[in-house]
Amino acid sequence: MSKMIPARPNRDSSTWAGYLSLTTYAWFIYGFSATQALIRDEQGTTRTVASLHAVIFSIGGIIAGLLAAKFILTLGRGRFIVVVLIGTMVGVLVYTAPGGFPVTMTGAFLASFFGTSVVIGASAFLFDHQKAAGPAAITEANALAALGGVLAPLAIGLGSIIFLGWRSGVWVMFAGVVVSLLLMRRNPTAFRVPQDEAIREAAHQPFPKVFWWALTTLFLLLTTEFTLTLWSADLLRDRGGFEAGAAAASVAAVTGGILIGRILGSRFAEYFPVDRILTFAVLTALIGWSIVWFTAIGAVMLLGLLISGIGVSVFWPIGVSRVVLASGGQSDRASALSAVAGGTAGGVGPFLLGSLADSVGVHSAFLILPVVLAFGLLLMLIKPVSRAIPPTMPPTMPIASGT
Repeated sequence: MSKMIPARPNRDSSTWAGYLSLTTYAWFIYGFSATQALIRDEQGTTRTVASLHAVIFSIGGIIAGLLAAKFILTLGRGRFIVVVLIGTMVGVLVYTAPGGFPVTMTGAFLASFFGTSVVIGASAFLFDHQKAAGPAAITEANALAALGGVLAPLAIGLGSIIFLGWRSGVWVMFAGVVVSLLLMRRNPTAFRVPQDEAIREAAHQPFPKVFWWALTTLFLLLTTEFTLTLWSADLLRDRGGFEAGAAAASVAAVTGGILIGRILGSRFAEYFPVDRILTFAVLTALIGWSIVWFTAIGAVMLLGLLISGIGVSVFWPIGVSRVVLASGGQSDRASALSAVAGGTAGGVGPFLLGSLADSVGVHSAFLILPVVLAFGLLLMLIKPVSRAIPPTMPPTMPIASGT
């Protein structure tokens, strides 16, 4: 039996620039959640008013997804990534500046708009730059981003108890931005949008039909990830007898699972096709959900959340890779629409479960997760993406022959 040849990423300076770009924004995303209570205390606002930061944050990401691909075609991918990295720093500076609620709202929108644009440009770059190793590279980048997500709240918490203040924990990300920009300067030509004529023509063509099925699958899977992260604390309180520490315990279990899953997923992506990895991930998430839902023992529930986190960990990196594979060579547009799907899923899923929880209780409402996961798995089975779909060339006019 022949030995399977892995598609390993080439970790050159350009690839590390992409990795760090994603990690710096992940630092802010996870730090953003950690700062909400601190900002609410400073501003003296209610939870309802403070939650508007998350709403405007989601809107900024969706708008970025709708506009990013056009800006990439206009500016070029390399210049685009530089601009949005700097724009992300500006947004974070505004968010952490004194001035009250209007200032933090403006900063949240700017940081989300430019930061999501970073994710779009860097993800498309990694996929094109690494070719067959694209899914492995994107998963590896998101594993590093998950590590940043674990460290960011710790840095903010540490900053809040020393004289530098909690804002210093957020500003750590600026070092990553600077290093990313310096690494990009080593080989700026690597960040150009591919010049292949078929790919350039495809940018003006409709997506293959399977692309929309892949994007829908991504939306369904991300819906469960956001819902699990947001509402698991309430389930721990309702079933496991947890008190004030429930939120921290649940988030730590889920994000810890995500970190483990992405480290493992980046290795699996070197050997296995995306559909097989996602199928295994969905089944793992279902096992974790079953453990959480069918027990009332707190420690066992945390184990279930850890397993669920391992399952959902690759929904974004492998799901986006799957969407790009189905896009017919339109990496930037596919990555941008994936961000739209993610931003929409982040609002729809948690809201739907919260509404159900008000009617039937949080435990019964959690039954929505396996239903959505089952639909996602069904779509993967009936609309598989086994390989990259080549660019679709527009029909050419027939050349008239002379008489």
